[in-house]
Amino acid sequence: LESVNLFVPGLIALVLTLVTTLMTAISLSREKERGTLEILLVSPLRPWQIIVGKVMPYLLLAFANVITALVAAWLVFHVPFRGSVVLLLASSVLFAMVGLALGVLIAALTSSQRAAMLGAIVVTMLPNTLLSGLIFPISSLPGWLRPVTYFAPARWFIVIARGIMLKGVGMSYLWEEHVVLVVMLLLLFTAAVKSFKARLA
Repeated sequence: LESVNLFVPGLIALVLTLVTTLMTAISLSREKERGTLEILLVSPLRPWQIIVGKVMPYLLLAFANVITALVAAWLVFHVPFRGSVVLLLASSVLFAMVGLALGVLIAALTSSQRAAMLGAIVVTMLPNTLLSGLIFPISSLPGWLRPVTYFAPARWFIVIARGIMLKGVGMSYLWEEHVVLVVMLLLLFTAAVKSFKARLA
């Protein structure tokens, strides 16, 4: 019942959301305002190639942040780590990719940095903070609000992080959460690519 053991795995999800969704949405919106993204859209590159090239640095940054957060959790907060480090890192990369795809989609649908930042905060930060089980247990939420939590990616990643770090469980217990994140990634990435194609039309 140590509170630090409850919050630290969830904070990893919050940090990844900041690095991936928020930063990606703002940076791509800035390029749209400056016109550099329009130049790329009329180049021979396909939309998915542009997206992958733009988000790759943020994926590497997110991976570095995960390693830093895990080291801090172990050395500073003394959070127990009973599971597989490789599985947690792979799950973190998957969650980061979901955040990146969502950030690209927000940037494609907004017209300014301010709108992108506001959209990223409303769509990702608030749900991932309030509806993921990070602060409030999902079981304590009103009944009508609980189904909404299924659309918050952090809800699934926090279950994975806590399960690996605190319980030491593996993929046999966490495969459903991974499947949900993979489905979210495919849907968001497809929507982001179609949004960029729509700008080419």
